[in-house]
Amino acid sequence: MPDISFTDDLGKPVETVKIDPSQPSSLVSYARSQLLHLMVAPDFVALQGTALSEAAAQPTEFQATLGNEFQLGMAQPEITLTPKVQAVLRADAAHAGLEVTGSLGLGVGGSAGDLTFGLDAKSSVTIGFDKAFSGAAAGPSLGGAVGQMLSGFAIAASVADLGLLQAGDVCTVSGQGSLKLTGGFEIATLVNPLASVKLPLNAGSIDVKDGVMAGVSASIGISGAYQIRASGLAGDAIGLRFLKQKGATLRSDFTASASASVKFGNTDLLAALLGAIGKSGADPKLLEGLTEAEARTFNAALQEGVDHALQASLDLALSTAAEDEAVFEYEIQLGALDGASTAAVNRALHGDLTALSELESPAGVTLRSSILTRMRSQGVTLKVNLLGIVNLISVSKLIGKCEILSDVASGTVTIKETAQSERIGAIADPYLRQEALRKAIFESVLVTTTYRASGAVAMPELGCANLHFAINRDTSAATVRGYLNWFAALNLMAKGEVPALAAYTGDKTSTCLLRTELDDAACENLFFAGGKLHDEAYYREFGRSALRALLHPDSGEIEQARYRVLDDPATWAQAVKLGPSPELRDLIPLDRMNPRFDQVLADVTGDLYDILWWAESMTKAGAALLAMRQFLKGRDPVGLKDDPEFQRNCAGLQKLMMSVVAKSKARFGEPWGMVSLFWSAGSPAGATGRLQAGSWSVARP
Repeated sequence: MPDISFTDDLGKPVETVKIDPSQPSSLVSYARSQLLHLMVAPDFVALQGTALSEAAAQPTEFQATLGNEFQLGMAQPEITLTPKVQAVLRADAAHAGLEVTGSLGLGVGGSAGDLTFGLDAKSSVTIGFDKAFSGAAAGPSLGGAVGQMLSGFAIAASVADLGLLQAGDVCTVSGQGSLKLTGGFEIATLVNPLASVKLPLNAGSIDVKDGVMAGVSASIGISGAYQIRASGLAGDAIGLRFLKQKGATLRSDFTASASASVKFGNTDLLAALLGAIGKSGADPKLLEGLTEAEARTFNAALQEGVDHALQASLDLALSTAAEDEAVFEYEIQLGALDGASTAAVNRALHGDLTALSELESPAGVTLRSSILTRMRSQGVTLKVNLLGIVNLISVSKLIGKCEILSDVASGTVTIKETAQSERIGAIADPYLRQEALRKAIFESVLVTTTYRASGAVAMPELGCANLHFAINRDTSAATVRGYLNWFAALNLMAKGEVPALAAYTGDKTSTCLLRTELDDAACENLFFAGGKLHDEAYYREFGRSALRALLHPDSGEIEQARYRVLDDPATWAQAVKLGPSPELRDLIPLDRMNPRFDQVLADVTGDLYDILWWAESMTKAGAALLAMRQFLKGRDPVGLKDDPEFQRNCAGLQKLMMSVVAKSKARFGEPWGMVSLFWSAGSPAGATGRLQAGSWSVARP
């Protein structure tokens, strides 16, 4: 049985601190050393005989040090306390406590009764215990209270340890680690119905809808700095709380499936998705016809998207939780536990809440609060781009010949027809694939808005969404300021907010996602005002204003020069007159001997080309869709799908849009195309944005 020695800093025993090693104590149960020597400073010694209620009328701390190395563990040492480690004696009128920090050893298995608590190997671990007293004047002295606290010191490593806690007692374990659990979710699936540039435009009723994937289960990890806090409650109950440490950020990761028994390569997730978004449900024959490789590809891409959606939702819930708000909180009636719930609580005390979260009604355990409840109330959303659905009408036809991919930046799942189009997924590197996917979506949105406004396709229940997403492996503060400028361009924050929010330092991997919604009204505004088509100057001015809003004139000579060409009305008018030609060199506000002159000239030429292409293309598209509307004259295109003249009109409209897209040289590093569309459509409501850089994030709204 170990000996606990309590002395002043000269080694003289503090007489009022009486320690009874025969009392039930975790220090005694888990000790791997024969002596624990604590030394206190003179300020404690001076007050040792004073009543606790007087000595600590206000919360008070006394510094303490260890006089020797002390190890705690089961079969082997797991927590090592070394001399000079941080140790604090705490006291108030009703409590006396000790908090000490040590290091966690390797080679532990995480079973009930050990001292790992789900913390990372070789991490620091802080254990604390506060013993409750009545606080009456006749209560113990400061020294007597500390003696009783050390005699019954509790460490919540098992249900048996929880039994040591009296009402008001509190024991804590803190450190860096990971909590594990499982959860079931319903996931809203928002469909983005997009046309294909290369497939013929068909008429019909699109058989997709926004839906809900139900019965999705996930294995969840929550990592970061957290604290496990066990408290004695009235009626022999125990409160068990898992809290994020003050100032810490908790992050999550997921592995999702359509059922608890899902196996790699099956089509459970695909069936769940198609059942959610298909008006006629999923075709079982279609799913049965998939090869093993196709099933594996579908399931892996969908799992990535679902995992991303779940993680984004839980990370948002974690980031908005208050400092003192429990991530998970349980009330435990020790006398009511059975074998299963006892085992589940033991595992939970070591960071594994899986069994506790899987038991439907664990005996003796009541869930008081859960971050998953907050997460579910905020909602989990998976966004699905269907590239080609406008042409193919049927989701079964789209699935029949398609590729599926999940973008690492946005988490959006894209199902894209491949019958007559290039394969985005052929670009294996997800970072390089961003540009190709951004381009494909923008072009598809451009074509879809035209088809929609023409009346050739009716989608009253569904909006058309434009996406811009970026991932950066080495994010500077300037990169973050640029991202926040994108937010301002979409009215997600005021321009003046950008500097205040850009207090980001450090190079981290970042993701930025922007989304704008274009419904029937927005598509109408994109082309018409008061029933009349917008002219070319309308689009040209919006294209110019959008690019000017995204540039940063204080970011260096190149952007400053590009901005000045756009900003000065006379210079801009002359640039439009000259067109994207070498003659623009006379307008570049930079000395021709400057080594950056040629780069600025190339960029300004590209800027002008993009804006003029945009304005000319939108004007031509408007004229073509007006002709289609005049042909239809309010007639339902579904009833005309076999009409030769209607087919000729559809083919003509598609041919025009193909030529528009073919001439595009637009660059997609910045969301210029998105902002131009958004502003030209009247800045419709529904824009959203999320930026994550390390643990620093902004989400709007």
